[in-house]
Amino acid sequence: MNESEPEKDSLLLTVLYMVLFYFIFAVAGYVLIALGVIQVVVRLLSGSPNAELQRFGASFGRYLGQIVHYIAMHTDTKPYPFSTWPQPDDQRDTP
Repeated sequence: MNESEPEKDSLLLTVLYMVLFYFIFAVAGYVLIALGVIQVVVRLLSGSPNAELQRFGASFGRYLGQIVHYIAMHTDTKPYPFSTWPQPDDQRDTP
């Protein structure tokens, strides 16, 4: 096995992780709504969105993508908290 590839879990363990990440993904929808509401309020008050929230939103989007890739079995790498939190690509993910 290539050292850069994660060790494969048993199918039962993978299914359990998939269920766990599905629930995390479901809760993440509420976090996303809250993020949007906060950004709207910040923009109304200051005239521009908060840069830190933009960066968090970009990395949060990548995290959700990692969850989808894991559940779809596109990758065996488990998302955070089993790996590091994804960082946004500053040139592409943030204005």
